[in-house]
Amino acid sequence: DSDGDHSGVCESLRCVKELIAAVDSKVNEQEKKRKLREVHSRTDSKSIMRMKSGQMFAKEDLIRGRKLLHDGLLQLKNSAGRLKDVRALLLSDVLVFLQEKDQKYVFASLDQRSTVISLQNLIVREVANEERGLFLITAGTERPEMVEVLASSKEERNTWRAIIQDTMHFMEKDEDEGVPSETEEDRRQQESRAKEIRGEHTVLCCTELSCTVLY
Repeated sequence: DSDGDHSGVCESLRCVKELIAAVDSKVNEQEKKRKLREVHSRTDSKSIMRMKSGQMFAKEDLIRGRKLLHDGLLQLKNSAGRLKDVRALLLSDVLVFLQEKDQKYVFASLDQRSTVISLQNLIVREVANEERGLFLITAGTERPEMVEVLASSKEERNTWRAIIQDTMHFMEKDEDEGVPSETEEDRRQQESRAKEIRGEHTVLCCTELSCTVLY
């Protein structure tokens, strides 16, 4: 009889824990919706960004069928090595970088590169000589593009990398089963091209450093 009572108590505790987890999840979801609405309301309606695919991304696209999955403050590194503070938004299928201008958000400027990055065919790699850094490489295009971002710590960098990769994984699972996935050869070619880009980036940095020393 006591065994039955103990089993009943355990089942009740399990139900309570599940209920608390469900409530926490719902509260977290509502908080993310509130954050995205707040960012949307503060974004300049005139700001627009061309994605690598050529598609234009505007203010309304932030909330059009998209959910906020993660957000935070990061830094973008431009081709001259200077850092820019940005607010990063990981949405259902894109990663968006915004900067503040006249108390409003606008899509961040980064040389001639897009700061609205599709998660499709995205390659995420750690920066070898910077424990806080990530390379975001847009593959699957004729001219892949690379963006270097820095978090405030190694731990935060790891969190961003994990959440981005998890989101990409879920995107792949959600694709129609009838559509063939990329072949292993396609993936190898993308990885090879990504390594070439990182190599070109390293050579450029070394060249700039040499010039600075000579100067």
